[in-house]
Amino acid sequence: MIIKPCLLVVDDEPDLVQSVKDLLRFDFRVLGATRAADGLAIMDKEDVHVVMSDQRMPEMTGVEFLKRVKQTHPDAIRLLFTAYADLSAVAAAINEGNVYRYISKPWEADELRLVLRQAVDQYHLQAERKRLLQEVQEKNRQLEAANAELRRANDLKQAFIKVASHELRTPLTIILGMAELGLKLHPQPGPVGDWLAQIHQAAVRLNERVDQMVKLHRAEKFERPLQPVELPLVDLLRGAAQEVQSFVAQRRQRLEINTDDRLGVIRGERDKLHDCIVQLLVNAIKFTPDGGTIRLGASRGADGSVRITVSDTGQGIDPDSVARIFDPFFTRFDVSRHTSGTFEFDRRGLGLGLAVVKAFVEMHGGKVWVESQLQRGTTFTIALPAELPLQKETA
Repeated sequence: MIIKPCLLVVDDEPDLVQSVKDLLRFDFRVLGATRAADGLAIMDKEDVHVVMSDQRMPEMTGVEFLKRVKQTHPDAIRLLFTAYADLSAVAAAINEGNVYRYISKPWEADELRLVLRQAVDQYHLQAERKRLLQEVQEKNRQLEAANAELRRANDLKQAFIKVASHELRTPLTIILGMAELGLKLHPQPGPVGDWLAQIHQAAVRLNERVDQMVKLHRAEKFERPLQPVELPLVDLLRGAAQEVQSFVAQRRQRLEINTDDRLGVIRGERDKLHDCIVQLLVNAIKFTPDGGTIRLGASRGADGSVRITVSDTGQGIDPDSVARIFDPFFTRFDVSRHTSGTFEFDRRGLGLGLAVVKAFVEMHGGKVWVESQLQRGTTFTIALPAELPLQKETA
């Protein structure tokens, strides 16, 4: 159903008001009044799009009436019809913005219809402009809120870095000192010595990360470019597997490494790629029951790209969690399973490990994804391109 625009005609001659109603009844919903006061009352009750008034009326002139309409109903388009003798008053009303157009008396029917169509178009144009302005104002409010949240997040990030770096220093110093002392003064044969060496290596890496974090914080530059080197892919996989071997043994699991010495080398940052693979292996260990199997493999595509896979025979991931598995702090919401443990079955940490994996892989221009079936296992895949992306220039 097409809604007709509403036209209000105000003239002290009832016959003229009725003639306009008859003329325009198919194009408008026409309302009429013979006094300016009655016209203002109608404006308060009805949603009028266009109001047309005679200039010479008792009690109040058309210019005065339309000036009142502008004050109370500024969206309505205001028209004035008058004789030539009143043109000076009409010109002043138009210049002051109280009247949109004027129509000479007597008028031609076609001319009147044309002017009224233009007035309706002007009404819709104003309404659309008002709607767009409101949208812009709302977007600006949302942007201001988002900027405030970003500033707050940045303050929290800097505070976290300050606190974290300070809190990590003391235990790191103790771990490094004790590990070095044990390696020098009490060398242990067998797996205990290997474990002690791994503790020392991990502590050194963590200490370097803390130093780097503090330097980036002081410089206010948190996007350090990669420092890539040539990495033998087989050595990268075996090094990561060696780091988690003691956890696998404790859980009586089996870790299968499917590698090919012909895989060659890839360019990347050793620590970041190493940490990605170790994190995926640790996840597989934690979510695979005792005695299960974990597989680590890699393959190279015809275009030189590389795929690294970590799969397990564990409990799998429910479909709702798969979509959010790489979100920071996401632990499938079961906070009762949070623990600081490393490899215990189905125990969960802060939910940062996979978010870090995703960030490190994407820094290398790659992608990481997961495929899983409940009670049948999970496979994580890291896909790395043959060529590293262009690095951002830093000052």
